[in-house]
Amino acid sequence: MIMEMSSDNGTLKGFDQTINLILDESHERVFSSSQGVEQVVLGLYIVRGDNVAVIGEIDEETDSALDLGNIRAEPLNSVVH
Repeated sequence: MIMEMSSDNGTLKGFDQTINLILDESHERVFSSSQGVEQVVLGLYIVRGDNVAVIGEIDEETDSALDLGNIRAEPLNSVVH
């Protein structure tokens, strides 16, 4: 499983020379300062390479141990070019 820093997670199925990604079983984590993390199921998802800043492998055991219902955070600001 990988995480790419836009908060979308999934299993990396493919990529190309411009870092376009194909993620399977993907989901988005929506953070809020007033309630726990909401997970939105995305399924098969294609991410354009120009929207990718960081890709990293997730330790699935550590990730599954997180209590997302108790995590609070300010949402990320939109990227302005």
